[in-house]
Amino acid sequence: MRLRDQIRSIVKGVPFVLLSPYRFFRLACLLTGLLVWVFIGIAGIFLYGFFSSMPDLETIAFGDMKRIAQQRVADKLNGKQTKYRWSPLEDISRDLLYAVVMGEDASYFEHRGINYDALINAFAENIKRRKLVYGASTISQQVVKNLFLYPSTTFTRKLKEIIITRRMEDRFSKNQILEIYLNIAELGPDIFGVHRAAAYYFKKKPRQINAAEGAFLALMLPSPRKYHHSIFRNKYLATRHTRKLRRILKDMLHKELISPQQYHDYVNYRYF
Repeated sequence: MRLRDQIRSIVKGVPFVLLSPYRFFRLACLLTGLLVWVFIGIAGIFLYGFFSSMPDLETIAFGDMKRIAQQRVADKLNGKQTKYRWSPLEDISRDLLYAVVMGEDASYFEHRGINYDALINAFAENIKRRKLVYGASTISQQVVKNLFLYPSTTFTRKLKEIIITRRMEDRFSKNQILEIYLNIAELGPDIFGVHRAAAYYFKKKPRQINAAEGAFLALMLPSPRKYHHSIFRNKYLATRHTRKLRRILKDMLHKELISPQQYHDYVNYRYF
């Protein structure tokens, strides 16, 4: 007997308030059971769409990741000729590499893609502001956003970002992920990757960049278009910018990536 017929047979000719406890219980079970199955069906459809829209990283090699990254940069440039070029990690100076890591994600080599402490703090700040801003994205999360996700601030997109990031960290090495990041990061208007940025700002190749210059490039990363104008074009470093440059260099000194003499020289580096 169909569910509709069962419900009719229970209540036929009997006012709802006069139903016996047994019949009332049976009717309630039928109705709530129907609602449960409807909910399960809707949840199943949502979860299928959610997970099926994620990339299958198990079938993607590092060469495929590079091609995806290069295509994303080409899409953003939209045919503009900017001398973009991919730099393998071995062609990027250690000073530049670590300056960017210290500036963007100091615990990059310690975490597994997600900095949960920073993420919790970001969620708390979002609740305080009463809007979805998020933040606290690691280098790995930024790679995922640039390669696989469209910009937005929805909860489901952030959840998807976290899942893909963990899968990517399991699939690829830290150095491979960092190589992709350094080649897709925007460092100014239509300036993508460290090869183009090193040539544009310092007329050097990535392997020739020192820690002070690397710290300057790291300084540009949060707001590359804005800072290109306010810092580089205007040749002006505000106090907060100078503090960040020194903080990056001090972190490199503490990790013994540069010597005390180099630190002294670099904090007094003349950028303009």
